[in-house]
Amino acid sequence: MKGAAACALYDGRHELAREIVGKPIPATRRYQDLLDNKEIDAIIAAVPDHWHHKIVVDCCNAGKDVYCEKPMTHTVSEGFDMIEAAKTNNRIVQIGSQRPSSVIYTKAKELVSQGAIGDVHLVESSMGRNDPNGAWEYPPPPDLSEQNMDWDTWLGTAPKVPFNPLHFARWRCWMAYGSGVAGDLFVHLLTGIHFVGGINQPPSRALAVGGLFRWKDGRDVPDVHCTLYDYPQFPVSLRMTLNTDTPEVTRFLGTGGVLEISGGELTLTTQDGIDHSPGWYYLSFPKELREEYAREWHEKNDPIVAKSVSNTTKYRPPEGYNETLEHLRNFFDAVRSRKPVVEDAVFGNHTAIGCHMANASYFKKSIAVWDAGAKIIRT
Repeated sequence: MKGAAACALYDGRHELAREIVGKPIPATRRYQDLLDNKEIDAIIAAVPDHWHHKIVVDCCNAGKDVYCEKPMTHTVSEGFDMIEAAKTNNRIVQIGSQRPSSVIYTKAKELVSQGAIGDVHLVESSMGRNDPNGAWEYPPPPDLSEQNMDWDTWLGTAPKVPFNPLHFARWRCWMAYGSGVAGDLFVHLLTGIHFVGGINQPPSRALAVGGLFRWKDGRDVPDVHCTLYDYPQFPVSLRMTLNTDTPEVTRFLGTGGVLEISGGELTLTTQDGIDHSPGWYYLSFPKELREEYAREWHEKNDPIVAKSVSNTTKYRPPEGYNETLEHLRNFFDAVRSRKPVVEDAVFGNHTAIGCHMANASYFKKSIAVWDAGAKIIRT
């Protein structure tokens, strides 16, 4: 490593950073110290959502490339500042939702673009959790205190509240710091759908329903969130619950079959889209017409039906494959080569806007519409 250092507002993570690296490295509470360090070329920004904008813009202005965790933004307006900062300073910005680096999603993108399932007219994706950790009820570090962490800086632009270890560990539960189910989980589903479907724009509309039914621990975000999106390419249906464990499944539904991603593997099932029998409506014909119709149908279609085949093919990643490591590798390769990353700030911003639209629709109880000209969500 040319140079390595760590920054965290909780001192316990300074020790963790040294354990990860395996040797002593400088550690600080001030990320500006990393920006001033000429030996550091790139920053990994793994911070709550409400800090993404300032850190990414500051990194770009300081001449540092940056890998920013998902979702890219905490509010819609922030994304355009971040894009401009990356462009103006010629910086590499990678957003940390790993689907574009996945060999499975790359294969799915290839199959869809080749027309393996015909024309895609609907995408559906869902996942569910059923445990406290899955609902972000993380245990705060036992020694966390105002003596070993900088609480005021951690709050940043959020409302000033007294020191609260639960807010530190479970920040995803509050919109002041995070983006709820949409920003933490929808973002992965949407990133994969955008990547496979060749989408690099926000949805035009979103309609969300849900509620806070179970995890009433002081949070202000829902634990069930379902959203129907309208894209020019196709509609997308997302369903997320923190109250029932269900597999993560994404299905691309086309005129020629189904592409399903689940359990780390890809299943392609083709369909021929033709009638395999005369159907049922002809049974309402009088007997003579019915029999004549059936005879003519079989003479014409049986040879075609006999040749039609529905195939199921599975694709699995190599043993030991890790898409997170591949995503980080893509970032570091881009830092060295100056070639584009697979998930830049423009792509990441469009996905984040989709997440913000889901939240806007849920909280406003209305349809969220993306106004591209004004770059705002209207409800």
